[in-house]
Amino acid sequence: MSVAAVVVSFNRLDYLKKCLRALEAQVRPLDEIIVVENGSTDGSADYVRRNHPGMTLFETGANLGGAGGFAWGVELALKHGHTSAWLMDDDAEPHTDALGPLLEAMESTPRPGFAAPLVQDENGAIVPGNLPTISTDPLAQLAAQKLGGIALAHATFVGVLVDLKLAAKMPLPFADFFIWFDDVEYTKRLARESFGVHVVASRMKHPNNAGVLDMGGRLYYFLRNNLWITRLNPRPRPITDRPFFRLAGLALLALRQFSVAKNKKLWFSSTVRGLTDGMFRLPAIMQPGDLLRSLPSDKRAELTAWPGRPIA
Repeated sequence: MSVAAVVVSFNRLDYLKKCLRALEAQVRPLDEIIVVENGSTDGSADYVRRNHPGMTLFETGANLGGAGGFAWGVELALKHGHTSAWLMDDDAEPHTDALGPLLEAMESTPRPGFAAPLVQDENGAIVPGNLPTISTDPLAQLAAQKLGGIALAHATFVGVLVDLKLAAKMPLPFADFFIWFDDVEYTKRLARESFGVHVVASRMKHPNNAGVLDMGGRLYYFLRNNLWITRLNPRPRPITDRPFFRLAGLALLALRQFSVAKNKKLWFSSTVRGLTDGMFRLPAIMQPGDLLRSLPSDKRAELTAWPGRPIA
């Protein structure tokens, strides 16, 4: 099995340094480390070039958000022929033995669509925002039980290991999500075609970012992307989780945001645009290979010419 780590980086050089050192220190060595540099202005790209020349560095040239970065990361991991991709932001720091248990689950039968680690903060406490959601599908639970894990409905992109054989058969992560819930939507898709499994023996360190009350302009993505997930989920669902009722619930959340919003005009525009775009637009669908075909031929050749050497 060949596995590539995909790290999406944007203006967090101190975190990026820790993440890359932890990836290089894995007990089970990675076959490739792909850094998707999302237009940082803090010297992150130069740091990778100078200190980690064996890594694959792809510079987007602009901030595509985490969603756009992961779309490119999965695209490159697929093109380079890997069977699994280990996805994380630059502020994730895997324990040195984090990859092994995830790969053990991925190499088992039945094969999961993704395997998710336990995410903890600097003090070892579980990060609530990165807890995966347990699946209510009894067949998925039976499959996960054979692997000694718990079946998941979806997980976050903080160290989730994705089956690229399955990923090759479906669209890439939706870049239009930009931030928030792109990981939920993508892992939901993987779980629908297979199942996800929680591997608590695999541990990731990640900051606990809970407690931010005023979303500011990010409220737009929160509202829009929540509605997109509801509309993109083809499975039968309770009436309270259908688009109209989901819209009503998100409108109430937006009203609660009003009381803490520092910029009321920004709150108003984010709310109106988020709810409107969420109900009347959908993200663009990009199939594997589409992103690379959008590049000039010389750049495309450079990115696809990965020699396949294990990283020292």
